[in-house]
Amino acid sequence: MSSAAPAAAARPNAAQIEYWNLVAGPRWVGIGAGLDNRMARVHERLLAAASIDAGHSVLDVGCGTGTTTLACAARVGNAGRVTGIDVSAPMLEVARRRIADRGLANVSLIEADASLHPFAPHGFDRIVSRFGVMFFADPVSAFRNLFAAMRTDGVLAFVCWAPLADNPFWRIPVEIAERALGPRAPEPERAPGPMAFSDVTWVRFILESAGFCRVGVATEAVSIIGETPDEEAGFACRMGPAARLIEERAPSAALRDSICREIAASFASFASAGTTLLPATVHVVTAERAA
Repeated sequence: MSSAAPAAAARPNAAQIEYWNLVAGPRWVGIGAGLDNRMARVHERLLAAASIDAGHSVLDVGCGTGTTTLACAARVGNAGRVTGIDVSAPMLEVARRRIADRGLANVSLIEADASLHPFAPHGFDRIVSRFGVMFFADPVSAFRNLFAAMRTDGVLAFVCWAPLADNPFWRIPVEIAERALGPRAPEPERAPGPMAFSDVTWVRFILESAGFCRVGVATEAVSIIGETPDEEAGFACRMGPAARLIEERAPSAALRDSICREIAASFASFASAGTTLLPATVHVVTAERAA
């Protein structure tokens, strides 16, 4: 984090910042371009919902390695601009390289917490996020900060996960890991994390409390596009709720391998012709800032 970042005691998202710099961010970077392929169908739905036009100013919240940022930059063209913000230095380093490789002059990146960063008031026509907004410790306050950064008649668009029960690609690995390691410890309701926005009533409350209007939620079935069941099982054992349980319980290498093999066997039913299409469900959320 830069020297301008708030003191640690004033940072409500300190635990998430540490996790995305020391654990999740490096893992995400290590997985590489395969993640972009996995999320391609989700990515398409987000961009369609955002309705980004040439000349727009766009903020990408939780921009990570820059996939959504780059797509937005192509849509706004030279007359527009895109700003990506993320707390993960390892992921932002990849995004910087991708931007430099393309010679893009209409993109800038900020290493900061979007819930607290002092954005210029009314600076963005569009605010977008692909799975980047479910980690705020105080989501109403965070979205108030984003609301202040949006222009009148601006559009917010993000995707978040529907409940675990509706996401077999997360649920199956968790169930297998719990059978081997015991149940996960209960988490505080709506704690920051991948499933924090699974309840659409809660999402509407957050956005309306932050000042947004015309909140829309489309719950959509999508496919996560993987390669082999073995590779997808490896991913599940490195990222996501099953991986967190494996980390917490620290099983032997043999037991961990057994869990991964069982996940791969379960995923085999979703594989065909070298591709594994894992069923998932997301909420595509939109909202506006009215005059």
